[in-house]
Amino acid sequence: MRRGLFLSLEGIDGSGKSTQLRHLVARLEAEAIPHLINREPGGSAVGGEIRKLLLDPHHHISPTAELLLYFANRAQNVDEQIRPALEQGKLVLSDRYTDSTLAYQGAARGLGVQLVQQLHTIACRGTEPELTLYLRVRPATSEERMQQQSKDRLEAEGARFHARVYEAYEQLAAQYPGRIVTVDGERDEAVIADDIWRLVAARWQRRDS
Repeated sequence: MRRGLFLSLEGIDGSGKSTQLRHLVARLEAEAIPHLINREPGGSAVGGEIRKLLLDPHHHISPTAELLLYFANRAQNVDEQIRPALEQGKLVLSDRYTDSTLAYQGAARGLGVQLVQQLHTIACRGTEPELTLYLRVRPATSEERMQQQSKDRLEAEGARFHARVYEAYEQLAAQYPGRIVTVDGERDEAVIADDIWRLVAARWQRRDS
């Protein structure tokens, strides 16, 4: 059996990840590519309960508790879903992974890169995406897109918080150019979807090379 492929999808709130994920899933199904979508927070039954805690705007969660909850979710998903799917030769696409934690909790919450990386080592144990698609949109674009929708606890953070998240993503993209591919998320939805599909299909075809 050929090995699976682990990809992640990243971007600030309002970057269009959910929309592009729907397009990509439709392409994977049309091509009969076996796949698993991992959503963070969420993904598993345990993760779904953690998601409720993390995103409920009525909860007041300390930054450290928030960080630990994200990694508890991730550790469960790695063991229960991601590793088994990869062993079965599937394409695994994670809607957020540790890059999100580095951006949101490490940078915007001020907890630091070192602490996030230490917890990543414990929770993920070497399970790393081979390709990360970073949907880049400006914070002003994100704010405009999200004005008309209800916001979860993190989405409701102020403009300065989301600007720090954006800056952290830009730094990560510059730091890991071999893994993180930046996709301009401010173009037409269909054009973005075509670009993402080309990147994913090419990496799927050469996953054993």
